[in-house]
Amino acid sequence: MTVDVSYFSLASLISLALFLAIIAPRSLAHVVHLLWGLVARKPVAVDRWLIGIALAILVCVGLGFVGFTNQRARDLAGSSEAVAFSFLLFATPALLQVLRAFAHRRARMLSMFSRVLVALAILSLPASMAIPTAAVLQATEPSAGQAGGAPADNPAAALANSRFFTDSENVNDPVDYPIATFLARNASWPLTFPASHRVKHQNFYREIPVYTAFWLDQTTDVLSFEATDVFGILVSPIAHVRANWAISLAVLLYKTLCAVVLLALTFDPLWSPLAEALQKRLKRRGR
Repeated sequence: MTVDVSYFSLASLISLALFLAIIAPRSLAHVVHLLWGLVARKPVAVDRWLIGIALAILVCVGLGFVGFTNQRARDLAGSSEAVAFSFLLFATPALLQVLRAFAHRRARMLSMFSRVLVALAILSLPASMAIPTAAVLQATEPSAGQAGGAPADNPAAALANSRFFTDSENVNDPVDYPIATFLARNASWPLTFPASHRVKHQNFYREIPVYTAFWLDQTTDVLSFEATDVFGILVSPIAHVRANWAISLAVLLYKTLCAVVLLALTFDPLWSPLAEALQKRLKRRGR
């Protein structure tokens, strides 16, 4: 069984792994250090952003563990489409890191290491959303052996369920999306999975690259001021069903989240010099 993984999706998945490998121990160590300071009654400098990141990571890990081990939790996910937009929480650590760097930028405390973390955080956003998307839709999908279930060799099982996802525009009309067609042919890597029934959640892992590509399109649509959408630069072979209010709301909220990132990255370097010049002018007038 083979899945075509785009280089962009692979970059996002690698960025997520690197970002979590760096920020998770750092944020959790800060919380432990803070608690130890309270016990020892020694003052410790508090970084509220790292505390927020640590709490978000713990909640996400807890939700993932419950979803994989508890059948009742999976039934709950399958009983309500409204759960579909709750996985926005999984993008919270990356968003908090961007806002943390933004706050440090205002305080002139932004280091090169923080800039690298911001880059990894932004690149990891699509993968952060893809993993819970695959988990939620795995819970809502009938099994492959049941009527209406997805074929076993379908890398995006949700395509069989028109409530959530369907073929994207470049699949239906590739002539109007030449760049997307070029990327699909030349910017992807066939990833082969062993056809083994002993691998638990095999379809779940096979669907993650597909949903990473979908959320990558949603991310670049906002961060490039919709330039990619205008020129038809699509990476994902699927698109969300706009009639499904849960997924549509998730996409809307996620794009709003990306807009916050865009504002923090784009307008702060432009606004800060103007604000400083305005403050100097006001001080001169006050004298």
